[in-house]
Amino acid sequence: MTIQMIGNALLIVVLIGWVGFRQMTWRAVSIGRMWRFPAILGLVGIVMLVQTVKPTLLTPLDLSVLAAELVISLGIGAWMGAIAHFRPLPEPLHLGRDRGVAIYESRTGVLGLALWIAVIAVRVGIDVLAGMAGSHLAASTGVILLTLAANRAARTAVFAARLDRHAALTA
Repeated sequence: MTIQMIGNALLIVVLIGWVGFRQMTWRAVSIGRMWRFPAILGLVGIVMLVQTVKPTLLTPLDLSVLAAELVISLGIGAWMGAIAHFRPLPEPLHLGRDRGVAIYESRTGVLGLALWIAVIAVRVGIDVLAGMAGSHLAASTGVILLTLAANRAARTAVFAARLDRHAALTA
């Protein structure tokens, strides 16, 4: 087992735990704050890919695996955004300077947690199959971070659209 594999495993365990906890608890909704996590993950993932992958070594298999992972992750993220439950806060919550005011809280519950675990399981499964087929890109930490960023971004986009529709209906 290499250091990269151990690092990837630790990263996955920490992210599963952190996001899993967030799926199960009611949390104040701040769309701006929700966009921050996928933006940071995506940026770090891109930087890691640029530093570790030489474009001349990319194969069509590598690009196909990356595209498939991103599409699956985006789809599950959109599903997670669609199943989220909302409830109004008893009174608006000020989130601090430059973060605005939250008037709703949300959670995705057990189904959201199951979908989050499915994202990780699909990611690991694709990694194993792609590795057996000769893809070296699939196992990189940068791709893991991009996949997770895509999931969180799709979830946030659907979340924001649902809240906008709800605000329009209640106004």
